[in-house]
Amino acid sequence: MKYIFVLVFSLCIWFSGYSQKVYYFKIEDAIDKHTEVLADSALAKATRLKADYIIVEINTPGGDLGASMAINQLLLDYPKPTIAFINNNAYSGGAMIALACDSIYMADGGSMGAVTPIDGQTGKYASEKIRSAVRGKMRATAEKNGRNPNIAEAMVDETHEHDSVATPGKIVVYTPKEAIKNKYCEGNLNSVEEILVKYKISNAQIYRYEPSLMEKVISFFVNPAVSSILILLIIGGIYFELQSPGIGFPLVIAIAGLVLYFVPYYIRGMAENWELLLFLGGLALVAIELLLFPGIKIAIITGLIVIFIALGLMMVGNVGFSMEGVSKGALLSALVATSIGLFGSFGGIVALAPKLATNKKFSHVTLQTAQSSKEGYTASQTPLMIGKTGESYTVLRPSGKVYIDGQIFDAFTQGDYLEKNTQIVVIGQEGAELIVKIKQS
Repeated sequence: MKYIFVLVFSLCIWFSGYSQKVYYFKIEDAIDKHTEVLADSALAKATRLKADYIIVEINTPGGDLGASMAINQLLLDYPKPTIAFINNNAYSGGAMIALACDSIYMADGGSMGAVTPIDGQTGKYASEKIRSAVRGKMRATAEKNGRNPNIAEAMVDETHEHDSVATPGKIVVYTPKEAIKNKYCEGNLNSVEEILVKYKISNAQIYRYEPSLMEKVISFFVNPAVSSILILLIIGGIYFELQSPGIGFPLVIAIAGLVLYFVPYYIRGMAENWELLLFLGGLALVAIELLLFPGIKIAIITGLIVIFIALGLMMVGNVGFSMEGVSKGALLSALVATSIGLFGSFGGIVALAPKLATNKKFSHVTLQTAQSSKEGYTASQTPLMIGKTGESYTVLRPSGKVYIDGQIFDAFTQGDYLEKNTQIVVIGQEGAELIVKIKQS
């Protein structure tokens, strides 16, 4: 009878553990807006599954401050027990996230702390305003989970001392033993499985976070290498569309590239509407240069700089023009990806532009016939033509062909854009080329 009771009791415990659900996801590498989206998505899926426990495995040097604080709040607000497993390091934002969990376990060799925010531009401590906000967040988080708030503040500010907790002049970073001693860690465990045994739920159903198809697609398009290719398509498409208005296909490519570039970053909360408007403003300056006032150069240079800045800002998750909280790695990645995209597009333009002259689809803006004397073309020796009148044989942007006295000549304007069949007058001559302007009626 005794053995039957033990068997029944054991089975009850076993089935009880199996009936529980555990949702598990990782936060690793540098924290950014993508990490925030991942955490939000994971917790939403855990809610739909009615998970009994959340385990967050952490191994990160920190990263974006805004994303770290957002994840911290998500975990603080979550109604079910949350467990942080620090399997290596939880620095900066990683410590802030771990502290938001109800329980913390650390693996051998792990460490936690050093939450002082760094200015992404200078590499030095962020402003006192930012540091004060982080100190307040850490204190509030510690208080909510029953931990010493003074220790939390000492992880942010090396000047904060509390008994023997902090060494003067040094920011608090705990090893597992130190964290356990100061009640900042519930135990020294080395795997998620050990945590499950600790909670007597080793037979629970384990659900691991898997990104959805949409999340995988977004992750693909926010890859810096893919972003560079999209920038190439955007700039190249716009250039060829402006060179041959009405064709449509280059414009479709440019618009598709811009949508695939902007929307994924926007969904992840990194790109903002004003950055898209900034890009369109830069594009407008380039269009003004190419279509209305060719030859000015200032407009196109300014426009390209504005486009470069706008595309780069979309990648880093900044707030306005402030780079506080943005890591150097994110800034460098955005700079490299944007530079490769822009210079790659320039290289593509140089390589592909000459083919316009032989492509039948561009025949309405380029000459497709041989320039033989039988068709009215002149040799390089051009008679004095100043004062002569005629009409533009092709579009002049600002160079092209003009038709005078039954002959065709190379010509250019002093920056004006002239449509085909515009009445012109010759005002100068440089070798075999004529300088022309619109004939006043």
